[in-house]
Amino acid sequence: MVAPAASSAAGPQTGDEWALIVTGTIPEPTLDEFLHKSAEKRIDWVNSSDGFTTGTMERVGLFLSFARPRTCLPGMLAFYLGCVLLDVPMGIDVLLGFFVTFLYSAVANLFNAYSDIAEDNQNIPARLYLLGLYGRRRLLRSSYAAGAVMLVAAAVVSPAFLLLTALCLLIAHQYSLPPLRMKARPMGSLVFFALDVALPFLMAPAVVENGPAIAGNWSFLSMAAYLLLWFVAKGFVKNLPDFKGDREAGLSTSATIFATRQQAAVAAAAATVLVYLGPLFLVVAGQFEAKYLFALAWFPVACAQGARMILRDDNQSANNMLRFDMIVSTGYLSTWVLLADPSVTSLLVVAGSLVVIFAMDALKLDTRKKEDIG
Repeated sequence: MVAPAASSAAGPQTGDEWALIVTGTIPEPTLDEFLHKSAEKRIDWVNSSDGFTTGTMERVGLFLSFARPRTCLPGMLAFYLGCVLLDVPMGIDVLLGFFVTFLYSAVANLFNAYSDIAEDNQNIPARLYLLGLYGRRRLLRSSYAAGAVMLVAAAVVSPAFLLLTALCLLIAHQYSLPPLRMKARPMGSLVFFALDVALPFLMAPAVVENGPAIAGNWSFLSMAAYLLLWFVAKGFVKNLPDFKGDREAGLSTSATIFATRQQAAVAAAAATVLVYLGPLFLVVAGQFEAKYLFALAWFPVACAQGARMILRDDNQSANNMLRFDMIVSTGYLSTWVLLADPSVTSLLVVAGSLVVIFAMDALKLDTRKKEDIG
């Protein structure tokens, strides 16, 4: 903890001030007290705090909340989709691939929570409060530790998989942190964000030594390109709920580059609707069989999501839309997986993914919960 500067000539100390001098600690405010502080004092408290959590379970709960497991499933499912499209057999290496690609998104979330205190102070101050409880510097150490675990797991799989995992970590780090901090560059940030799904898909051939070649496999490569575009559209969506706060914080995002929130909402809605027509284009182009047209069942859901973006602009509605969009994304990729491989193994993978989402929601292990948004 950081000891406060003691004042001598400013007059007699209050009881609270004497407590600070004697203990040398920064007091832990309640959430309500924290939210009533000025924006500047909230930032100061978070930067000064080394954390207040003492119990292991409390720390694990906060760590999971910052890692946001419910948002880590698309990358893992994209990796598995790549495996089934290439007929890579299920085994320990694929299971380690699940672990690594899941952690890729989690580590990106951890770095993001560490770096984004200015925008979170505007958009989700409750997340900033949790950061103070966990300790900002501790979170950064935890992020690097999780990255190290990724590398160790990847090294067991294959040298190529290890190299791609290192690339994942570099992308996760530079998306949020200097020197590149790509999320401060609206268009570049969309590509880096979309790699969260496209890169795990491309990692599938590296799961086995001398794995299947993808050069000339146009079905596989077209799917990789499609997943990149699909998640670029998700990038437009994810920045929409924070339009007002990001603009007040002076941040340039894929939403705030538009003059008004309504314009940003129309762009995000249009991108969303278009990318969910992807199965039609891929089938017509001859890259996939007609059975994949069943994935168009998600198109009406995408249209409904687009309507919500445009018609409901309050923070609570926008946040609810974003949270539901992660369920849509997981369901959509699960549909592709089951169409490619309607096996018991794939059913278990999909069922496990849904369990993660609903378990995290039930346990409230997330830093963008409904009650966190004013």
